[in-house]
Amino acid sequence: MQFIGCDVSKKTLDLAWYDEAKRQWGPALKVLNQPTGWRQLTSWAERCCRADRSEICVVLEATGVYHLPLAGHLGTLGFKVLVCNPGRSADYARSQNQLNKSDRLDARSLQRYGSRLEMIHWFQPDTAPIRRLKALLSLLDQLDKDLLRWGNRLEKASFQNPGAAAVPAIKRQLKNLGREQQRTQQAIDQLIRGDDELHCKQKLMCSIKGVGVKTAQRLLPLVAAQRFESARQLAAFIGLTPCHKSSGTSLKSPGQLSGRGDANLRSKLYMPAVSASTYNKELSAFYNTLLARGKTPKQAITAVMRKLVHLCYGVVKNQTPYRENYASLS
Repeated sequence: MQFIGCDVSKKTLDLAWYDEAKRQWGPALKVLNQPTGWRQLTSWAERCCRADRSEICVVLEATGVYHLPLAGHLGTLGFKVLVCNPGRSADYARSQNQLNKSDRLDARSLQRYGSRLEMIHWFQPDTAPIRRLKALLSLLDQLDKDLLRWGNRLEKASFQNPGAAAVPAIKRQLKNLGREQQRTQQAIDQLIRGDDELHCKQKLMCSIKGVGVKTAQRLLPLVAAQRFESARQLAAFIGLTPCHKSSGTSLKSPGQLSGRGDANLRSKLYMPAVSASTYNKELSAFYNTLLARGKTPKQAITAVMRKLVHLCYGVVKNQTPYRENYASLS
């Protein structure tokens, strides 16, 4: 396998390739981050590596949305694509005493980092329904934030000067945002109803007491892609796995969440976990057992959140609706 480092920005791509036979860096390349540049990249990669596309891996960082079109394009052409965590690739660069920073140096660092990874998870582009679902969920999140922001403005304006002209204007803006929020939610519901696979998986997750339609929709892009080999991997990806730190006799830090993953998704799972700890017999018993062991309510709720994710993964993977004590049966 030959590795090519690709530093992605909004407008350009910087590429680096190391010739293992000659033990030197090959010619660098800088192209536009658009289809014309992608074609230059593929021809340059084949010319440098002299290998089949399936034996060429392009290593790049997750840069918001700017890497996704390129990664999907390369995947469809048969190239291997490795999308790295930016924090970990930056840690690797520091471990190699890389003091300077430029797009060219970052591309070289990515090439070396990718070639040294022991476990490689190839990038898989999302299906068209998943891409549309992600876009609508992202829009819904922004509308929720806008509604909260404008609601705070209304409260402030009404308190300072109830008769000010700003109050009706803010109310009109809130009304428009509310309508757009409803339309976006309707579009999400319509998209899932129109796709048999997504609708089936949503229904399976909703069979779990504590998981409602909106919670299931948040988890759909993750569980529907089937990229995780276990429920633990999914929970770790969301950031619900505790990290323990201990060393000798002086450092004994209690377990706490890593802080990685989607913080917004974790916040969306909090209230479903509270509901499940009350109305779901299995999870209620699990919650009370943790409290009896000395866990705080917050720690116990976090554990229930992780348990919910495990159950959602299980019902979708096994294509079986939830039953009590499902974890012990699956």
